[in-house]
Amino acid sequence: MRSVRLRLLAGAACAIAAALVIGWVVLVLLFDRHVRRNVEDDLIRHGQQIVAVLPTTNAQIVLPPEAGGDSRFSQPMSGLYWQVSQSDSIVRSRSLWDAALDVPEAPSADWARDVAAGPFGFEIVRVYRSVRVSEAAEPMTLVVGLNRSSLNDARNEFASELALFLVLLWATLSAAAWLQVRIGLRPLRSVEASVAGMKASPASRLDAADFPTEVSPLVDQINTLAETREADLRAARDRAANLAHALKTPLAALSALARKARASGDADLADGFEASIRAASETVERELARARTAASVERGPCEAEPVLSRLAEVLRRTERGARLEISVQAPGAMLPVHADQLFEMAGPLMENAVRFARARVIVSAKNGELRIEDDGPGLGSEDRELVVLRGQRADERPGGHGLGLSIAHDLAEATGGQLLLETSPLGGLLARVLW
Repeated sequence: MRSVRLRLLAGAACAIAAALVIGWVVLVLLFDRHVRRNVEDDLIRHGQQIVAVLPTTNAQIVLPPEAGGDSRFSQPMSGLYWQVSQSDSIVRSRSLWDAALDVPEAPSADWARDVAAGPFGFEIVRVYRSVRVSEAAEPMTLVVGLNRSSLNDARNEFASELALFLVLLWATLSAAAWLQVRIGLRPLRSVEASVAGMKASPASRLDAADFPTEVSPLVDQINTLAETREADLRAARDRAANLAHALKTPLAALSALARKARASGDADLADGFEASIRAASETVERELARARTAASVERGPCEAEPVLSRLAEVLRRTERGARLEISVQAPGAMLPVHADQLFEMAGPLMENAVRFARARVIVSAKNGELRIEDDGPGLGSEDRELVVLRGQRADERPGGHGLGLSIAHDLAEATGGQLLLETSPLGGLLARVLW
């Protein structure tokens, strides 16, 4: 069982059930003991009434039918009996009919109590004592008894009703335990919500003061893990930047060699150099863009219009962009990425649109969507699938569709989005990034 909640609830339900079962057994035993003691006290009172009407001489024992003060003594086999025995003489209640009670060794100082075999095949609860009505009189043994079955019936009825009550009590306590577990685990849900908030801003940390003491060690470990992760991401970002700088020098040297080869008249060698340099540069640029995005510790959202306007202003200053109408339409739009990530993503898409547009590029955004469209030649459906695969080009000519769209595709996936290539209402390519 992996759920802590289920473990706690199951443990509480079992513990409550065990406690209630033990309580049921103890209460039934206490009830039986209490009822038996009350019955024995009643039997002693009946015996005292019988003693009060015993003859004070050694004459034959004669007792009235009402002796004992209960009408059941006069009903045959009623379950309530008395018997007085002296030597070979026995006087008994009419309820005994022609049966007799065992005559025990009776104390003279106080009433004795026990359970013994009774008439008609029943056990009886009995009290007895030796009675001497005078100093000269021969002692008599008085026994008063009640069928134990009546006590058993009362005990069983009590046990049944108590069991029903305890089942209801178990259900109530289990519901209370469920509520207690739910309330007790609420701080963990707060931790979960706070950790989810850290995804939007990994630089943020949990404040241990906002959580119960028992959760503080977990909060401290989460903060330590977040700090370690942030340090790793910074290191990865630095390594990506260092790699970019390290590769610039050899690529520049290769470009110089290509120019020398072309100047010396070896055009084929120069073309080979330039193709290799271009492929290496594009691959490095693509992978570094992905690394910068993956290593970014900041997340969105960000306001789209300032970033897109800055990119548009840069492109308008290029030779190609100066001849185009580049418009940005994103009033108040918020996108779920950091501004740097949006810059990395929208830059290649806008450069691609400027490269192929005839006269117009429209960049727009609304919450959760970025749109970049142009009035250029566009792409066929097969080419749209091709260009997002590892920088492949729809054609092999320099400057073709490929690297920019591939980089944007990778960055969109890295930020939880999706790049869709469609036909623009302007007639060219429409690139949509959805989050």
